[in-house]
Amino acid sequence: MLLCVIPGGGQFYTERYVPGIVIGASELAIGYYAYKYHQNEEYSKRNSMLWWGLFVLGYSLADAYVGAKMYGFDIEADIDKVSISYKFQW
Repeated sequence: MLLCVIPGGGQFYTERYVPGIVIGASELAIGYYAYKYHQNEEYSKRNSMLWWGLFVLGYSLADAYVGAKMYGFDIEADIDKVSISYKFQW
């Protein structure tokens, strides 16, 4: 649950640093602008920023979950073991 404490923390946990930096920076920027719009009483813009923040949080959660499930998975496939066969019957 590192995601709840540090923006982009789930990506850092699975050693995916670039998405972690991008997601963390976007969450912090959206939070900053939501606070700024709240202080200036621009509630429509604030609400828009909060919706974007919810979207980024949801994406971050889904990405961290998939990254954790695939962590340590060997991506390389042995092409010699892969075969395709078709059977035609008349």
